[in-house]
Amino acid sequence: MTAPNQDPTPWELLRAMQQLRDDLRSDFAELGARLAEMVTKIQYEADRRTDELRIKAIQDELATMGRTWEAEREATRSARRLALTALVAPVIVGVVVAISVSLLGL
Repeated sequence: MTAPNQDPTPWELLRAMQQLRDDLRSDFAELGARLAEMVTKIQYEADRRTDELRIKAIQDELATMGRTWEAEREATRSARRLALTALVAPVIVGVVVAISVSLLGL
């Protein structure tokens, strides 16, 4: 290198410019690689729409399952009521007939 108060030689300038060019090339290559990994806005929005459709489908499926579960629960409740009525009604009729027969003295 030249002394601090001297101008650089043309070869030193050339070497410094080549170093600067090489640094810029590597920086631009790195930036290009990073940009290649980026997702475009169109792709991002398409992915978001797809995700929203999936979420909507899952919500609809859950709502359908909830309605089905509620209908099954109501059917079970009705079947229990019917079974209880089928067991209790003959007993009540038998008691009423027994009381009637005993009161009438038959």
